[in-house]
Amino acid sequence: MTHTAPFLVFMGFLALKGLFKESGQYPPGTPWYLTHADQWIYPLQTLTCLALIAWWWPAYPIHRIKPSTALLAIMVGAVGIALWILPSVLHDRWNVTAWAAPSWWKWKWLGLESRGGEGFNPTIWQDQPVVFCGIVFMRFVRMTLAVPVLEELFWRSFLWRTIADPYRDFWLAPIGQWSARALAATVPLFAMAHQPADWLGAIIWALLISWVLVRTKSLTACIIVHATSNLLLGCYVMQTQQWGFW
Repeated sequence: MTHTAPFLVFMGFLALKGLFKESGQYPPGTPWYLTHADQWIYPLQTLTCLALIAWWWPAYPIHRIKPSTALLAIMVGAVGIALWILPSVLHDRWNVTAWAAPSWWKWKWLGLESRGGEGFNPTIWQDQPVVFCGIVFMRFVRMTLAVPVLEELFWRSFLWRTIADPYRDFWLAPIGQWSARALAATVPLFAMAHQPADWLGAIIWALLISWVLVRTKSLTACIIVHATSNLLLGCYVMQTQQWGFW
Protein backbone atom coordinates (compact mmCIF):
# COMPACT_ATOMS: atom_id res chain seq x y z
CA MET A 1 0.00 0.00 0.00
CA THR A 2 2.82 2.42 0.80
CA HIS A 3 4.21 2.06 -2.73
CA THR A 4 0.90 2.03 -4.60
CA ALA A 5 -1.45 4.38 -2.72
CA PRO A 6 0.14 7.69 -3.84
CA PHE A 7 0.11 6.52 -7.47
CA LEU A 8 -3.50 5.33 -7.28
CA VAL A 9 -4.61 8.59 -5.66
CA PHE A 10 -2.74 10.46 -8.37
CA MET A 11 -4.56 8.49 -11.06
CA GLY A 12 -7.84 9.08 -9.25
CA PHE A 13 -7.38 12.82 -9.62
CA LEU A 14 -6.68 12.35 -13.32
CA ALA A 15 -9.94 10.43 -13.58
CA LEU A 16 -11.67 13.33 -11.85
CA LYS A 17 -10.23 15.71 -14.43
CA GLY A 18 -11.61 13.42 -17.14
CA LEU A 19 -15.14 14.14 -15.93
CA PHE A 20 -14.82 17.71 -17.21
CA LYS A 21 -15.07 18.68 -20.86
CA GLU A 22 -12.36 20.49 -22.80
CA SER A 23 -12.43 24.26 -22.28
CA GLY A 24 -13.66 24.94 -25.81
CA GLN A 25 -16.72 22.75 -25.30
CA TYR A 26 -18.24 25.00 -22.64
CA PRO A 27 -20.44 27.98 -23.56
CA PRO A 28 -19.10 31.52 -23.01
CA GLY A 29 -19.41 32.73 -19.44
CA THR A 30 -18.84 29.33 -17.86
CA PRO A 31 -16.82 29.64 -14.60
CA TRP A 32 -13.09 28.94 -14.86
CA TYR A 33 -13.24 26.07 -12.38
CA LEU A 34 -15.28 24.17 -14.96
CA THR A 35 -13.59 25.30 -18.18
CA HIS A 36 -10.09 24.89 -16.72
CA ALA A 37 -10.62 22.28 -14.02
CA ASP A 38 -6.99 21.20 -14.24
CA GLN A 39 -5.99 24.56 -12.74
CA TRP A 40 -7.38 23.49 -9.35
CA ILE A 41 -7.31 19.70 -9.67
CA TYR A 42 -3.55 19.50 -10.28
CA PRO A 43 -2.53 21.59 -7.24
CA LEU A 44 -4.92 19.62 -5.03
CA GLN A 45 -3.57 16.39 -6.52
CA THR A 46 -0.01 17.49 -5.82
CA LEU A 47 -0.59 18.43 -2.19
CA THR A 48 -2.55 15.25 -1.47
CA CYS A 49 0.09 12.98 -2.99
CA LEU A 50 2.95 14.80 -1.26
CA ALA A 51 1.15 14.40 2.06
CA LEU A 52 0.84 10.63 1.49
CA ILE A 53 4.51 10.39 0.50
CA ALA A 54 5.57 12.32 3.59
CA TRP A 55 3.43 10.09 5.83
CA TRP A 56 5.00 6.88 4.51
CA TRP A 57 8.49 8.25 3.84
CA PRO A 58 10.29 6.01 6.41
CA ALA A 59 9.04 2.93 4.53
CA TYR A 60 10.56 3.93 1.20
CA PRO A 61 13.92 2.62 -0.12
CA ILE A 62 15.12 6.12 -0.95
CA HIS A 63 18.69 6.66 0.24
CA ARG A 64 21.65 8.93 -0.37
CA ILE A 65 23.75 8.12 -3.40
CA LYS A 66 27.26 8.98 -4.57
CA PRO A 67 27.71 12.21 -6.55
CA SER A 68 28.87 10.19 -9.56
CA THR A 69 25.64 8.19 -9.50
CA ALA A 70 23.57 11.36 -9.23
CA LEU A 71 25.50 12.86 -12.16
CA LEU A 72 24.81 9.76 -14.25
CA ALA A 73 21.11 10.03 -13.40
CA ILE A 74 21.02 13.72 -14.37
CA MET A 75 22.72 12.98 -17.69
CA VAL A 76 20.32 10.15 -18.52
CA GLY A 77 17.34 12.31 -17.55
CA ALA A 78 18.53 15.07 -19.89
CA VAL A 79 19.18 12.71 -22.81
CA GLY A 80 15.91 10.87 -22.25
CA ILE A 81 13.70 13.95 -22.35
CA ALA A 82 15.57 15.35 -25.36
CA LEU A 83 14.79 12.16 -27.28
CA TRP A 84 11.18 12.35 -26.06
CA ILE A 85 10.73 15.92 -27.34
CA LEU A 86 12.68 15.49 -30.58
CA PRO A 87 9.89 13.98 -32.76
CA SER A 88 7.57 16.94 -32.11
CA VAL A 89 10.35 19.33 -33.10
CA LEU A 90 10.93 17.35 -36.28
CA HIS A 91 7.19 17.35 -36.99
CA ASP A 92 7.10 21.12 -37.07
CA ARG A 93 10.29 21.41 -39.16
CA TRP A 94 9.53 18.63 -41.66
CA ASN A 95 5.88 19.54 -42.32
CA VAL A 96 4.81 15.99 -41.50
CA THR A 97 1.12 16.80 -42.01
CA ALA A 98 1.83 16.93 -45.77
CA TRP A 99 3.33 13.43 -45.86
CA ALA A 100 1.35 10.69 -47.61
CA ALA A 101 0.39 7.70 -45.47
CA PRO A 102 -2.13 4.83 -45.46
CA SER A 103 -5.49 5.63 -43.87
CA TRP A 104 -4.76 3.33 -40.93
CA TRP A 105 -1.39 4.93 -40.09
CA LYS A 106 -0.93 7.78 -37.63
CA TRP A 107 2.37 9.66 -37.62
CA LYS A 108 1.74 10.58 -34.01
CA TRP A 109 2.53 6.97 -33.11
CA LEU A 110 6.15 7.97 -33.77
CA GLY A 111 5.70 11.16 -31.79
CA LEU A 112 5.48 13.20 -35.01
CA GLU A 113 2.73 15.51 -33.87
CA SER A 114 2.53 19.17 -32.94
CA ARG A 115 2.19 19.65 -29.18
CA GLY A 116 0.96 23.23 -29.22
CA GLY A 117 -2.69 22.36 -28.67
CA GLU A 118 -4.75 21.50 -25.59
CA GLY A 119 -2.90 21.12 -22.33
CA PHE A 120 -2.24 22.74 -18.98
CA ASN A 121 -2.01 26.41 -19.96
CA PRO A 122 -1.17 28.75 -17.06
CA THR A 123 -1.27 31.85 -19.27
CA ILE A 124 -5.00 32.18 -18.62
CA TRP A 125 -3.79 33.87 -15.40
CA GLN A 126 -1.24 36.17 -17.05
CA ASP A 127 -3.27 39.24 -16.03
CA GLN A 128 -3.00 38.12 -12.39
CA PRO A 129 0.76 37.75 -11.74
CA VAL A 130 0.45 36.36 -8.21
CA VAL A 131 -1.97 33.63 -9.30
CA PHE A 132 0.09 32.92 -12.42
CA CYS A 133 3.30 32.46 -10.43
CA GLY A 134 1.52 30.28 -7.88
CA ILE A 135 0.03 28.04 -10.56
CA VAL A 136 3.36 27.66 -12.37
CA PHE A 137 5.17 27.00 -9.09
CA MET A 138 2.71 24.24 -8.15
CA ARG A 139 3.01 22.78 -11.62
CA PHE A 140 6.77 22.47 -11.22
CA VAL A 141 6.37 21.04 -7.71
CA ARG A 142 4.08 18.41 -9.22
CA MET A 143 6.51 17.62 -12.03
CA THR A 144 9.77 17.60 -10.10
CA LEU A 145 8.79 16.35 -6.63
CA ALA A 146 5.46 14.53 -6.50
CA VAL A 147 5.45 12.74 -9.85
CA PRO A 148 9.06 11.44 -9.82
CA VAL A 149 8.69 9.96 -6.34
CA LEU A 150 5.22 8.43 -6.64
CA GLU A 151 5.77 7.07 -10.15
CA GLU A 152 9.17 5.55 -9.41
CA LEU A 153 7.80 3.98 -6.23
CA PHE A 154 5.13 2.35 -8.37
CA TRP A 155 6.92 1.49 -11.63
CA ARG A 156 10.52 0.80 -10.64
CA SER A 157 9.99 -0.37 -7.06
CA PHE A 158 6.59 -1.99 -6.58
CA LEU A 159 5.83 -3.30 -10.07
CA TRP A 160 9.40 -4.14 -11.09
CA ARG A 161 10.19 -6.02 -7.86
CA THR A 162 6.84 -7.81 -7.83
CA ILE A 163 7.27 -9.08 -11.38
CA ALA A 164 11.00 -9.80 -11.08
CA ASP A 165 10.64 -11.94 -7.95
CA PRO A 166 6.95 -12.75 -7.42
CA TYR A 167 7.52 -15.53 -4.89
CA ARG A 168 9.73 -13.56 -2.51
CA ASP A 169 8.52 -11.32 0.28
CA PHE A 170 8.24 -7.90 -1.40
CA TRP A 171 10.20 -6.18 1.36
CA LEU A 172 13.09 -8.58 0.85
CA ALA A 173 13.19 -8.25 -2.95
CA PRO A 174 16.23 -6.18 -3.98
CA ILE A 175 15.99 -2.89 -5.85
CA GLY A 176 17.25 -3.10 -9.41
CA GLN A 177 17.36 -6.87 -9.76
CA TRP A 178 17.70 -7.67 -13.46
CA SER A 179 14.58 -9.25 -14.93
CA ALA A 180 13.68 -9.48 -18.61
CA ARG A 181 10.11 -10.19 -17.51
CA ALA A 182 9.93 -7.00 -15.45
CA LEU A 183 11.45 -4.97 -18.28
CA ALA A 184 9.01 -6.41 -20.84
CA ALA A 185 6.07 -5.57 -18.59
CA THR A 186 6.93 -2.16 -17.16
CA VAL A 187 8.17 -0.47 -20.35
CA PRO A 188 4.99 -0.90 -22.46
CA LEU A 189 2.71 -0.33 -19.47
CA PHE A 190 4.52 2.89 -18.67
CA ALA A 191 4.21 3.99 -22.31
CA MET A 192 0.49 3.20 -22.45
CA ALA A 193 -0.07 5.38 -19.40
CA HIS A 194 0.72 8.30 -21.71
CA GLN A 195 -1.05 9.62 -24.78
CA PRO A 196 -0.28 7.99 -28.18
CA ALA A 197 1.96 10.84 -29.33
CA ASP A 198 4.20 10.08 -26.35
CA TRP A 199 4.43 6.31 -26.80
CA LEU A 200 7.74 6.16 -28.69
CA GLY A 201 9.38 8.71 -26.42
CA ALA A 202 8.05 6.96 -23.33
CA ILE A 203 9.37 3.59 -24.50
CA ILE A 204 12.86 4.96 -25.12
CA TRP A 205 12.81 6.88 -21.85
CA ALA A 206 11.59 3.84 -19.89
CA LEU A 207 14.37 1.70 -21.36
CA LEU A 208 16.94 4.30 -20.29
CA ILE A 209 15.66 4.59 -16.74
CA SER A 210 15.42 0.80 -16.48
CA TRP A 211 19.11 0.65 -17.40
CA VAL A 212 19.86 3.15 -14.62
CA LEU A 213 17.80 1.07 -12.18
CA VAL A 214 19.68 -2.15 -12.94
CA ARG A 215 23.08 -0.47 -13.13
CA THR A 216 22.85 1.56 -9.92
CA LYS A 217 20.46 -0.60 -7.86
CA SER A 218 19.09 2.70 -6.62
CA LEU A 219 15.54 4.01 -6.62
CA THR A 220 16.97 7.42 -5.70
CA ALA A 221 18.87 7.49 -8.99
CA CYS A 222 15.64 6.74 -10.87
CA ILE A 223 13.87 9.56 -9.06
CA ILE A 224 16.67 11.94 -10.07
CA VAL A 225 16.37 10.79 -13.70
CA HIS A 226 12.63 11.43 -13.60
CA ALA A 227 12.92 14.79 -11.83
CA THR A 228 15.61 15.99 -14.25
CA SER A 229 13.53 15.04 -17.27
CA ASN A 230 10.43 16.71 -15.92
CA LEU A 231 12.28 19.87 -14.91
CA LEU A 232 13.76 20.25 -18.37
CA LEU A 233 10.42 19.45 -19.99
CA GLY A 234 8.71 22.09 -17.87
CA CYS A 235 11.28 24.70 -18.86
CA TYR A 236 10.88 23.74 -22.51
CA VAL A 237 7.09 23.99 -22.33
CA MET A 238 7.18 27.38 -20.63
CA GLN A 239 9.61 28.64 -23.27
CA THR A 240 7.83 27.23 -26.35
CA GLN A 241 4.22 27.07 -25.08
CA GLN A 242 3.92 23.48 -26.27
CA TRP A 243 1.15 22.88 -23.76
CA GLY A 244 0.35 19.47 -25.25
CA PHE A 245 3.34 18.03 -23.39
CA TRP A 246 1.61 18.90 -20.11
